[in-house]
Amino acid sequence: MRRLISHKRIFGLFGLVLLLAPLVVATVPVAAIVEDDSEPYGWWTETTVDRNQNKIGDMVELHIDNPIFLDEDNTLPLIIDFHFTPGEKEIDMLEKYVDYQHQFTLHGIDALAGRVPVTELLTLRDLPGVVMIELDGILTIANADARAGHGVDMAFEETGYDGSGTTVAIIDTGLDGNHTSLDDQDDDPETYDPKIIGFYDPVNNPGNTNGTDFPYDDQGHGSHCGGTTAGTGAPTYEHPGMAPQAHLVGVKVLDAGGSGSFATVMAGMQWTVDTMHKYNTRAASMSLGGPGAIEWTSSEEDSVNRQANEMMRAGIALFIAAGNSAVSAQIGTPGSAEDAITVGALDKDTSIAVYSSQGPTEEGRIKPNMAYMGSQIMSVQANSVDQYVAFSGTSMATPGVAGVGALMLQANPDLSPFDIRNILQEQATYRQCHYMGANEPCAEDLIPKNRQNNVYGHGHVNALESVIEAAEYDLYSFNKNITLSVETSTSKDGYIPLAKGESVKIQLSNNMDGVQWMSNDLRHSWSFVNSYDKGNEVKLSYDEIVDELQYLPDVTLLGNHTISVRGLQGTSSSPLITFDVMLIEKTMVADETSGSSDLIIYGSIIAAILLTIVLVAQILKKDDEEYPIAESDQDIDDVVEAEILE
Repeated sequence: MRRLISHKRIFGLFGLVLLLAPLVVATVPVAAIVEDDSEPYGWWTETTVDRNQNKIGDMVELHIDNPIFLDEDNTLPLIIDFHFTPGEKEIDMLEKYVDYQHQFTLHGIDALAGRVPVTELLTLRDLPGVVMIELDGILTIANADARAGHGVDMAFEETGYDGSGTTVAIIDTGLDGNHTSLDDQDDDPETYDPKIIGFYDPVNNPGNTNGTDFPYDDQGHGSHCGGTTAGTGAPTYEHPGMAPQAHLVGVKVLDAGGSGSFATVMAGMQWTVDTMHKYNTRAASMSLGGPGAIEWTSSEEDSVNRQANEMMRAGIALFIAAGNSAVSAQIGTPGSAEDAITVGALDKDTSIAVYSSQGPTEEGRIKPNMAYMGSQIMSVQANSVDQYVAFSGTSMATPGVAGVGALMLQANPDLSPFDIRNILQEQATYRQCHYMGANEPCAEDLIPKNRQNNVYGHGHVNALESVIEAAEYDLYSFNKNITLSVETSTSKDGYIPLAKGESVKIQLSNNMDGVQWMSNDLRHSWSFVNSYDKGNEVKLSYDEIVDELQYLPDVTLLGNHTISVRGLQGTSSSPLITFDVMLIEKTMVADETSGSSDLIIYGSIIAAILLTIVLVAQILKKDDEEYPIAESDQDIDDVVEAEILE
């Protein structure tokens, strides 16, 4: 009877919970869904993108009947800006009311990209949340070595830095994954250590965002840029990149003809931001720009410029080509973006190249930020297996500075994109400018204490000085006489596998005051290695790494992590050593010790379960004997009712 009563009690309590649940739920506050059609003040209220302030960008009105943009259905490619981040609800709304054909969601700038019939522009303008309609324009390629001319060779000799542990995104026409300079890190076919660790193709395969497409380049421009940044120079090693041991991520945003839409380019830029933790991407090279009127009428609020600024703020140092228009006031989107690092081109004698675009921007800001060698640069010839070719342009200068940025990040992973830009500018050799065709100084050169002009920017990039300044940016002086080396061997894929209970062994050249480490997933967060005690050896453990990383957002704990380690001696620091660890779950080892231990543990668990089952069975049997089933349902009901009231 007791068991039956217990069951009744449970059913009664369950019914009571059902009765009370609505009352409980009613007391929980629920966020009200409020449709807010108001448009707050933002960039769209005062911008040269829309001078007549009708919410339809001037470039849309200018090209409303341009056959370059119109398709057979009389639709225009558009960037549709919202005053909030649009989602599926907004896509459905556009599809319903203006026959919208969706292409990309650009959440970094709160916009959607797709095609809309010309006849629906006025309707589109008035839909809830829409603040601006922009044209999805066109961007195109901005077409002895720069290493010696900018002191990159000296930087390697003085510091040993070669880009290890860093990743640069090449946002361009693609990367040739079969070229000997770009196929792997150590140029050894027996190992699996690809140089290109991720590849996204929004031109031909926008749906595959996992980065697993095999890298290719059907135009050649991007591979040349990638080789300048981080090519190994194989097989002859005559033409290595600025940071030959850096990894690359390929982002194909331009087609075989070397052009692509604003939306496609921004989709690639957004993907680079979204995957920056996955690939440790801290710098990006983008050698492209808008042709003709699109270039010189661009404003700071242009969609691509806003996306470029967002990349910098997200933590990726974005290097953009100034363009090849050759005259003043011709730096437009995206090189005109205020936060981006815009690069002009030098000839081999370090004078400004005749083709290099000059500032100012439409708003009157001085651009470029700096200048780098861009004429007759030897680098990767795509789809040739192992050949090299000379190209010229600001496109060739830009990936060179991006490679220097990779060296700086290896020297100091703490650097923000703005730190990198500021150091490069401060360490550049100032150059007085002469506008093309004029035998007189630039007006900005006459401004007292002015460090930048519209031809050279802050001047000629100096790699060695920039890398040393990066290394000493956190108040520790650079001391190459104290060194560290990793003793733990790597696997064939270039990683150190690390499971719980294991450590990475690091050898020290002499006694140090302390040894610090940091993951590239972190910034401004150096940690002392716990095991160090004034010796010549230190071990960085799995547990130490996990303790620092386990609560980080957007970081997967198991998998690859790039680790930097440095030794401290007084106020000086050793050169950083950088290596990749693969955090893994411990695999069961079938030896006698582990086998016996496992058998004891599992045997104890099984025995405990069986004992519990026997005891429960005995209790139930005793209940049946001691408390026979009730004779009357009414008696049971009375008992249950009393229990509920109680």
